[in-house]
Amino acid sequence: MRVKGMQGGTAWVAMVVGTLVLPWCTGCPGMAITTAATTAASAIVDDRSIEQQGSDLDLKARIEQLLADAPSVAARVNVDVYLGRVMLTGVVPRRSERRTALAVARNVAGDHEIFDDVEVAQGGGLTDAAGDFAINKELGVNLLGAEGIASQSFQHRVVNGTAFIIGQAKSASQVETARQVALQTSGVQQVVTHIVVEP
Repeated sequence: MRVKGMQGGTAWVAMVVGTLVLPWCTGCPGMAITTAATTAASAIVDDRSIEQQGSDLDLKARIEQLLADAPSVAARVNVDVYLGRVMLTGVVPRRSERRTALAVARNVAGDHEIFDDVEVAQGGGLTDAAGDFAINKELGVNLLGAEGIASQSFQHRVVNGTAFIIGQAKSASQVETARQVALQTSGVQQVVTHIVVEP
């Protein structure tokens, strides 16, 4: 599933993305600006090839585009893609909305692996989302500072105290390190990992 490619051009692409996106977001919420900056910086050292990064971003965008037809679902469900594997997270009030999100992902992703981590519960409003965002940001900083793992090989979300991590590691010990870092992050109560081990 992983494609070897032109690693040398990654930094240039990331710098261009950062340069183009941020000036256009002068009126955007702080969360959007932070996310754009983080995405651009992470691309510089991402273990995936440029082609694979592009493929993952395209798959993510196509799923999100179809989810937009159901605004209440799109507003509550997060989509992350790494090496073609799709992770859905978030909180929706009805099972039917969870089924909608999963059906859309399956329709777009086809045979790609999908992890349905969407929770059915009340809540998931702006206050909860802001709290999760802050915890997730701290988790990202902690993973970046952890020794022995490449944090850019992980994508993560925090939802209601649960950290969800998808990505790739070179050994089972790196997976465990990432799990322990998450558990030691303030606000994280449990961890779910979807990490492929590829030495």
